[in-house]
Amino acid sequence: MSCVRFVRMELTCLAALAFCLAGPAAAETFTTFTVPGASSTHAVSIGSSGAVTGSYVDDAHGVTHGFVRAPDGTIATFDPEGSVRTEPSGIDKTGKIVGTWADSGSQSHGFVRDPDGTITEFDPRRSTLTSVAAIHGKIVGVFRRSGRRFFGFLRSRGGRIESFQYPEARFTLPTCINGVEVVAGYYQNSDLVLHGFIRNADGSFVPVDPPGTMGTFPAGINRDGTVTGRYDGAGGQHGFVRAADGTFVSFDIAGAIGTNPEGINTDGTIAGSYLDANQLNQGFIRDPDGTLTTFGVPDAVSTSPASINNKGLIAGDYSNQDGSGGSFVRVP
Repeated sequence: MSCVRFVRMELTCLAALAFCLAGPAAAETFTTFTVPGASSTHAVSIGSSGAVTGSYVDDAHGVTHGFVRAPDGTIATFDPEGSVRTEPSGIDKTGKIVGTWADSGSQSHGFVRDPDGTITEFDPRRSTLTSVAAIHGKIVGVFRRSGRRFFGFLRSRGGRIESFQYPEARFTLPTCINGVEVVAGYYQNSDLVLHGFIRNADGSFVPVDPPGTMGTFPAGINRDGTVTGRYDGAGGQHGFVRAADGTFVSFDIAGAIGTNPEGINTDGTIAGSYLDANQLNQGFIRDPDGTLTTFGVPDAVSTSPASINNKGLIAGDYSNQDGSGGSFVRVP
């Protein structure tokens, strides 16, 4: 945003460590899919209707394109004009898709694709690199203005772009946004450690660091301001939930090498992946009461959830023993 006077808010954290035993998932159904003619398919976001967006690499040319899969299974592919790499990052409840594309000179730009297929390309003013993270009404992302400095940005429905920077940060990388324009992400300052943050709709910032963290990576925020993500701490990578009142809960899948939440929905259900003893990703769900449930695509050796919607549908990727795989939608 046009730079405003940021208010640094101090946060008192009540930390609780919750190492929960995880059980197998109850009744569930999986739909797997690949984009026709693709050598790989990568789902990144699922909307409230069950539409899924992501990217795929075409088998003929090895080029990355965007796709959207409708709830009925119909798949449409797309690229901004002149794109040599298209990477969607989010889809909202109206079916708008946002992401990043690269031109022939390897310059990265932002785009928004309307439900009718119209694509609008954009960049913040004086950007030398634009990367889009998410959409929820407004679009949030990061851009580089000069040298190696990265700033966050918000793009309104009308196309107005405002930049922002965490106070005294070397760079600011927003990762997610909720329906009331609260943004979460991470930043680095002079201590060279990655710290989490929340940026409120009024432009004020709140630091988000679980106790004992050596690096914090928020991944999702819901409407009430609950943030989830992972942090690096003693014993490796752990999941965390930060409630709107500032309370932290840390959690891990029993026996996991690392735990990596990817998204949170309105009721506080979290989906993500964990690294098992074979160093393969597997899926998990954390209910609002803290119950952890593990799951995997049938017959797959790895399952990597990427997004959860308010109906509890989860989208992500899977791999088979023979190296094949694709994307999935899990219906609870």
